[in-house]
Amino acid sequence: MAGNPIKRLFDLYTSELSFEEMERMIKKESAAVYDFYKTEIPKPIPHQNKLNRSIVFIRSLFNAFLLKLSPVRRVFYLSALLIFIVGIASNNTAYQIFSFLILNILIAFELADKLIVKDDIVLAKKIQKSLMPDGPFSNDHFEISAHSEAAHEVGGDYFDIIKSSKSDKTFVVIGDISGKGMPAALYMVRVQAILQFLIETFSDTKKITIELKKYFAQKLKRDYFLTMSLASIDKNGTVRFVRAGHLPTIHFKSNTKAFIELNPNGIGIGFNDKGLFEKTLSEKTIKCEPNDILCFYTDGVTEAMNIRKIQFGTERLEKIIAENSEKSVAEIKEKILETINRFRGNAEINDDLSIVLLKAKQQTLTT
Repeated sequence: MAGNPIKRLFDLYTSELSFEEMERMIKKESAAVYDFYKTEIPKPIPHQNKLNRSIVFIRSLFNAFLLKLSPVRRVFYLSALLIFIVGIASNNTAYQIFSFLILNILIAFELADKLIVKDDIVLAKKIQKSLMPDGPFSNDHFEISAHSEAAHEVGGDYFDIIKSSKSDKTFVVIGDISGKGMPAALYMVRVQAILQFLIETFSDTKKITIELKKYFAQKLKRDYFLTMSLASIDKNGTVRFVRAGHLPTIHFKSNTKAFIELNPNGIGIGFNDKGLFEKTLSEKTIKCEPNDILCFYTDGVTEAMNIRKIQFGTERLEKIIAENSEKSVAEIKEKILETINRFRGNAEINDDLSIVLLKAKQQTLTT
């Protein structure tokens, strides 16, 4: 005997529904929808009474919604709305049903557009992931482990481990394009292509960074910029390091259990620096002892936030490194990611996150 058809219909439409998903829609997605439309909403007039302010807000929000529709869909939507109002006023059920059908057809078209774009974004995510090195990374002097994840489907964080066939050096790069999402991801791909070419052309980290700025900055749109750290590992294990406006690199000294902040001069790429970039960029030479750890990271690590808007911070990152310094670099990386996820809890990821860890091997590094 067939079950209750109403129950079957209810089960069909509520399958996979969870409280967490409903909470996310109310808290996150509603805020995102408002952020999407608010640029079209004028600021309230000072001293305007609440009723007038509410009317202006609703009208502006409705207009913003309409203007986001294509002209044809806008006409159909307004027609359906008008038909529905006429149907209510005249108590004409046929008009009401007709307007309902038009609205559902419009929703179907909008949903199809969204799913097509989503498929493209999923493909872009796969392509971006394939462009990132996935290890294992090999170097005579250092264990290397890295991780990157985007706040959205794709992101503007970038890291790479590149072995130069020309200079026989290993280059470690980590960068952060301002913003998130598809624009930042497209810029990131361009940075990667230029850097890989420059690393096969030049061997000096400072020269490579200056050339990158020359080629890349002219293509950046206003309000976008790139911060980056670039390090090279010489044949003898010496690390040479430049920083273009990026966060300092953490150096954990194994013999003293102390942390050193590596912060050579350098400003971000894309600012109107009027020639200061080339003049201020400096290179730092780092000599690591066995078991020393170098940590390159983007602000998504230290600025990861929990539901109380408290940031993870540099102190927590250093504490994890110190407490796990005897472990392999891959284990330290996993411990950092595990702790960040536990700290974040149910809070959404607020920024792209990338980290590259180097740990000096036991052999004595030659001079």
